[in-house]
Order: sequence, then C-alpha cells, then structure tokens
Amino acid sequence: MMEYKKIISVLQKYGVSVEDAQTVADCLCTADQYGVLSHGTAVLPSHLERIRRGGYNLKPNFKVIRETVSFSLIDGDNAMGPISATYCMNHAIKKAKEAGVYTVFSRNNNTFGPAFYYSLKAAEKGCIGFICSNSPAQMAPMGGLEKLLGTNPFAAVIPVPEEDPIIIDMATSVAAKSKFKEYKELGKNLPIGWALDKEGIPTTDPDQGINGLVLPMAGFKGYALSLLIDVISGVISGAAYLDKVGRFYSDDDSSMNVGFYITVIDPVVVCGEEYAKEIKAYAHRIKKSDPIEGQKVVLPGEDRLSYFKKMETFR
Repeated sequence: MMEYKKIISVLQKYGVSVEDAQTVADCLCTADQYGVLSHGTAVLPSHLERIRRGGYNLKPNFKVIRETVSFSLIDGDNAMGPISATYCMNHAIKKAKEAGVYTVFSRNNNTFGPAFYYSLKAAEKGCIGFICSNSPAQMAPMGGLEKLLGTNPFAAVIPVPEEDPIIIDMATSVAAKSKFKEYKELGKNLPIGWALDKEGIPTTDPDQGINGLVLPMAGFKGYALSLLIDVISGVISGAAYLDKVGRFYSDDDSSMNVGFYITVIDPVVVCGEEYAKEIKAYAHRIKKSDPIEGQKVVLPGEDRLSYFKKMETFR
C-alpha cells in the first residue's frame, strides 16, 4: 500500500495534473482503507503503464453531449476512470441538489475501480448515490459459451445522518476475476460454483477458470442484472457493450469505451426533513431485529466499515 502523497507525486511525474492526481490517489487509498485491496493502490502500476503507453488522455475536456432537466449524457474523453467518474458523480450531485433526483450517462471512459467510492462521495453530501458500469466480457449468457458480458459492478451508499452509511457494492459475478489470480498464487482450488472451463464444464482449477468463464452471482438473477447494467450504462450512453468493451490489462492504447450510469437522490428534497428520522428508524429496526442464536444482524457494508475503522489513515 502506497501513501496518498507519494501516489500524487508519482502521478505528477507521469504528467497528471495536481488536481487529477489527488482524485486518483484518494480513490485508490479509499479502496485500501475499506479493505477493497484488489481495486486500491496495488493497481497503480497498471495505471502508470497505461499512461506510459499513451492510453489515457491526461488533459480531458468533459463535454455534455445531451441534457434535459432529468439527465445529462457526458463524454468521458478517455480520461483515467476515477477522474471521469468523479466528474460525472459531482455533476449528478449538483443537479440532484436542485432537482431532487438526477441521472448521468457517460461514454468513452475507462475502468473506474471501486464503485462504492463514488457513491460514498454522494453520501458525504447527504445524497443517496447509485453508480454502475459495464466492463470487459468475462461471463457468458445463461446456457452459452461465448464471453459476452462483464462482471458489471454496481454500488449504492445510503447516508444515515450522524451514523455510519449503508454501503452496497458488488459485481454481478459470483467472484471478481482478480480472486482467481489470488487463489492461483496461493496454490488453492477455486470454490465450487465460481467458474466453468472453456467447454462450459464446472472447474475448481484457477487456470481453467481464468481461461474459461466466470459464473454470475445467484445464477440467472446475476446474469440478468449484468445484462441490465450493460444496457443502461453501455447501450443507452452510446458506449461499448457486450464483448466490444476494451480491456484494462491489454496492449491496446485506445479508450476502453466503458459506459457509466449514475443516479443521485437528495432525500431531503424528495421527502423533506423527515428523512433523517425515518432512515435512522429504518436502520435501527433492522439492527435490533431478532438474531439467529450466536449471530448478529448486520447492515450491508458493515464489514468494510469495520475494516476502515481498524486502518490508520493514509493521508
């Protein structure tokens, strides 16, 4: 894990502006702080390699292609993913503060890393932030052999005034592809139900899983969610979709053309000052519900919040 200031310094040496370097450093360090190490500072060398090859536009000019009172369509201009996603989320937050609910679609982007990071920024402003993105194809449609769908992640963070937020963050696959590599490095077999080999036969061999197919979470339900995210973030935004989405770990220097979909809700604008009271009552009702013997009732994201509270700050 690298320190926040060191990351900024390194990125600046590669030609990234101070402001953008701070955004990327904050994103990567926040992922580490919340225990999402696969999307944190460990990914920095791959970003630097992509910069070295000219794969990112380090001076992006974000343009609103189309806009109404309810949505904006933004061109991410092949910026680093965390930079364009942060811009889009901030735009949605600003508009939601006026309209109550606002949606942003975006195309011509690169992978944004930890999805929850952007929704967390909305929650810090008192808003519910939802974000999803399509990604390079790793899964086949149900019953198929072709890699056509990504492990398309989504995240939502619900602010609970004066208390910890509720954090929902997941891929639509049963496990992230990075987990396969972790198991391989540890010399361990994959859990049953994670992957199929190239012939569509279930496998626990990490190499066969890496070269084969990742399985969706919850079977057909995960497949359907992945498809939905591909449509609303990819097709509707005018970005790439299905197996047209570019790969982050490749020699291709062009934009991955990833699509983003963001919706921000300002609950005070929508339902008034009662929101604080009602969402606290909601969270407390769940937390105080009867537990199974020997267990405790938890809210989504508590594992990440617990990890965060044990970590020392990077800043």
